[in-house]
Amino acid sequence: MKKLIITIPTLIFTVLAAGGQDVGKRIDSLIEKAVKLNRFNGSVLVSKNGKIVYEKSDGYQNVNKHILNTSNTIYQIGSTTKEFTAAVILKLAEQHKLSLEDKLSKYFPDYKRGDEITVKHLLTHTSGISEILRDHTAVNESAIPRSIEKTLSYFINKPLDFDPGTRYSYSNSGYILLGLIIEKVTGQTYQLAVREFILKPLKMNHTGFDFAGLRSSYKAMGYTKYTQLIHEESIPWDSTATFSAGSLYSTVKDLYKWHQGLLNYKVYSKASLQEATTPFLEGYGLGCWIDTLYTKKIVSHGGNILGFTGYFGRIQEDDVCVILLNNIYNHQIETIGLSIFAILYNKPYSYFDEIKLSAELLEKYAGEYEVNADYKVKIIRTGDQLFIQRNNKPEIEIFAYKENGFFQKDDDIRISFQMENNIITQITIREGLNTKKGDKIKLKQ
Repeated sequence: MKKLIITIPTLIFTVLAAGGQDVGKRIDSLIEKAVKLNRFNGSVLVSKNGKIVYEKSDGYQNVNKHILNTSNTIYQIGSTTKEFTAAVILKLAEQHKLSLEDKLSKYFPDYKRGDEITVKHLLTHTSGISEILRDHTAVNESAIPRSIEKTLSYFINKPLDFDPGTRYSYSNSGYILLGLIIEKVTGQTYQLAVREFILKPLKMNHTGFDFAGLRSSYKAMGYTKYTQLIHEESIPWDSTATFSAGSLYSTVKDLYKWHQGLLNYKVYSKASLQEATTPFLEGYGLGCWIDTLYTKKIVSHGGNILGFTGYFGRIQEDDVCVILLNNIYNHQIETIGLSIFAILYNKPYSYFDEIKLSAELLEKYAGEYEVNADYKVKIIRTGDQLFIQRNNKPEIEIFAYKENGFFQKDDDIRISFQMENNIITQITIREGLNTKKGDKIKLKQ
């Protein structure tokens, strides 16, 4: 863990299209707020109607070496990799080398219940296959190179969570199997297949797989904790551990090429894009999330991997794309992305805007809470200020951004309360990507 006090550098590089000054200023104001709250330290690229309307990098590529982030900085993109895995599968389907209705048993004859699971089930997270990251050993060993046999051992013999096609449950395991199917069909490694189908044609020359082994002056250091005083460096997960579910690294410029390739049907056909962006269950399609935003279809995927978070969102019909790559482990990246979309479409948004609550309401939250046996919390009111003390650690001031929601300004800590009949029934504390929730809370007042 590294401890030092630094001043976060501000604007490094901004490009604004003609007539886009107001949009650029509003996006810049949003990003500056996120930077001050230590919720963003990375690169942004925003485009609309074929023009880059905003491009900026903030903070440090490497704090200790005092290297600043730039638009050339290389970040891990985590689960955004799944878009690329799905794209190769769809391309192989176009070439009639496989079908989305193929059974898993066609490629893995001994897989239990493999004759019930289709390639489409794997793509849509509806296979029921056990999630590899539920295995603590798999998580703890993710920085160590591993064989595919070792990776499969974490989930292949576990029973299905549900009957295939009946429910949605996010599954990195399913996407690992998709990568192996790509290898079986093409006779190539997964990495080589992605390069030949996508990276080379789109000239994504700064995108690759082995981030741990990457030797580049543009390689970002990842940070699991990033505050004004603490900059805790992360150890990169090995690409053999994340494989086709999350091994890619990239830059904002390369991901913009990915957007352009999808926009102009250079990745796969219009029909395949339509199929990929049609939701199956719970708003997930084939390697992407689909939703409606301001009557428009928005397609996106985030990426969370130790030390890095990212967001890639696009609206095909308006040629709009928002790319955020962040070398801190922070849960709020999608919120920033959606706020940028609001600015682009001139819609209202709120991003941790502090509001004032009455002393009477603040007093209702004050008390002692037991989230679980190892996690106890005190909420303390002093005048019109509220403080949180976790496990007898020093008190930290928290600020309201909605009536029952609070945040801490120097760290990614959010607290929310659920109240019924004027009595608090639940407290939820989110620290980065970790959530601690008490279903039955002992409240002492």
